[in-house]
Amino acid sequence: MDGWIVTVAVFKEEVDDDEAFRHITYVVAVADPAEAMRMTLADCGAKAAMLNCPIEEEQLLRLGVKPGELVIVHEDAIGPIISRPRRH
Repeated sequence: MDGWIVTVAVFKEEVDDDEAFRHITYVVAVADPAEAMRMTLADCGAKAAMLNCPIEEEQLLRLGVKPGELVIVHEDAIGPIISRPRRH
């Protein structure tokens, strides 16, 4: 099982300043980097994502992420969190 770490910036519509967005970092358990990007964008509704780096199977297992799932591992508005994996 392979995976990727993907980061997105989600813009807040109510705020008109430099801090008008928040970063969300996902772990996505798919081998294809393009599919990891598509899954992440579909999950959060962002318009762009950045593929950070691959993640090893051992790390995916420690996070409890199964093949085809994604999980938020950090959201700057909330702080480091581990959410429930979502299957697509």
